[in-house]
Amino acid sequence: MVTIIVVLAACILFAIGLLHVFWALGGQWGTRAVIPEQEGERAFVPGVWETLLIALLVSSAGLFLLLRTGLVEFSFPAQDFIVRVGVWVCAVVFALRVIGEFNLFGIFKKKRATTFSKMDTYLYVPLCAFLSLAFVLAIGYGE
Repeated sequence: MVTIIVVLAACILFAIGLLHVFWALGGQWGTRAVIPEQEGERAFVPGVWETLLIALLVSSAGLFLLLRTGLVEFSFPAQDFIVRVGVWVCAVVFALRVIGEFNLFGIFKKKRATTFSKMDTYLYVPLCAFLSLAFVLAIGYGE
C-alpha cells in the first residue's frame, strides 16, 4: 500500500512540475485558479525563473520519494543525507501548506469567495495533506 501511495504522489509531483514548466514557457491554462487574489487582483505574479525553480523543487520532491523508498536507485554524493533531509522538509512544507497563512490559503484562510480559494478548499489543501502523508510514510519506510 505504501508503494502505491508513494508512486501516485511522485506521479502527481512530476505532473505538477511539468505544469510549472508549461507556465514558465508562457502557457496560460489554469493560471486563474492557482494564484490567490486580493481585491480582485492576483496577490503576486510569479516570474519565469521563479516558476522554473518551483518546477525543479516539486520534481525533486517526487524523486526524493522514489529514492527514499528504493523504487528508483542511483547514487550521488551525500545521497542518503540529502534524501533523508529532503523527505522531512517536504513532509513539513506540505503540512504547513495545509494549515496555510490564515488569510489567502490553507484550512484557516479568511478569503473564501475567489476561484483560487474554492480550488484551495476542494483540491489544493486535500492534495497537500495527501502529499504530506506520502512523505511521512516514506520517512518510515524501511525503518
